[in-house]
Amino acid sequence: MPDQTPGDAAIDETALSEDDALYCAGCGHLITRGRWRIRRNGDHEHTVFNPAGIVYRVVCFKEAPGVAARGDPSGEFTWFKGYAWRIADCTECGLHLGWRFEGGDVFFGLVRTNLIQRED
Repeated sequence: MPDQTPGDAAIDETALSEDDALYCAGCGHLITRGRWRIRRNGDHEHTVFNPAGIVYRVVCFKEAPGVAARGDPSGEFTWFKGYAWRIADCTECGLHLGWRFEGGDVFFGLVRTNLIQRED
């Protein structure tokens, strides 16, 4: 993970309010907000792994205007039944932030350690 600047902190779900903004850990670009948190498969946060065995802690949001999806949707090895995924990167610096899931609706599964909260 890129170095965090002073005053930045990894997200703390217990302290996250609806109005809290979440930023890219790589460049500080606004990614999403606490009010857009959603549950999928019964929870907001999931520990998952990819076919290479890399483990991720992802948090789900219904909106993430600070990300851009790339590639064609894939249903292979999806963590959410009925949803295809696309890679989601920061629109500012290109850091891989997670995935955009497309099915009956659209949501984002973002890597928790790649999001930060700023302390004012």
